[in-house]
Amino acid sequence: MPVRDPNRSYPRLRPVSGAPRGILTSLCLLASLTSFGAQSGSRLEFQVKAAFLYNFAKFIEWPREAFRDADAGFVICVVDDEEFAGTLEPAIKGKSVDGRAFRVRRNSSPDQADLCQILYLGTAGTSRIASYLEAVRTAPVLTVGDSLGFIRRGGVINFFIRDNRVRFEVNPDAASRAGLRISSKLLQLASVVRDGKNAEDGR
Repeated sequence: MPVRDPNRSYPRLRPVSGAPRGILTSLCLLASLTSFGAQSGSRLEFQVKAAFLYNFAKFIEWPREAFRDADAGFVICVVDDEEFAGTLEPAIKGKSVDGRAFRVRRNSSPDQADLCQILYLGTAGTSRIASYLEAVRTAPVLTVGDSLGFIRRGGVINFFIRDNRVRFEVNPDAASRAGLRISSKLLQLASVVRDGKNAEDGR
């Protein structure tokens, strides 16, 4: 698993400032979607979260070391959630970021999790989440969860439902440890949680 050298300066993929207005508008619309009703695990909810994952990639910088070569694809790994993976695949089909095509990888083991750029641990059990988060703690991997305590355990982004809307919280400190840089535009749409502070966790 790659470990970042704090004394080394890593090149970046692209600047985060000046994101296209259309992308920011899309994220604002996603943040305002509502009417899940009693079915919090509905297909609409999965579709909204899948769209968020795709758009996160446009507002976050990964260091070049996160990819094995210049032509490597952008991998989103989904652990223990076949239904969500099935929704995510058509949502990212044919799409790319910085010329890197997206693809979904299912159930990577913790010792292979550093091969992912985004690691989604939405419904994984607590012990599984802990093992994955420990495996990629300093690797350039964006960890995304959907469970109580995910941010406190070291995750970077966590989804939660409030007022029938998909919301998300972000820990920039965890992102920094992973060598990821999050655009201020994305942080404006999130609940920002720093190390040692209480997370929303959907409450």
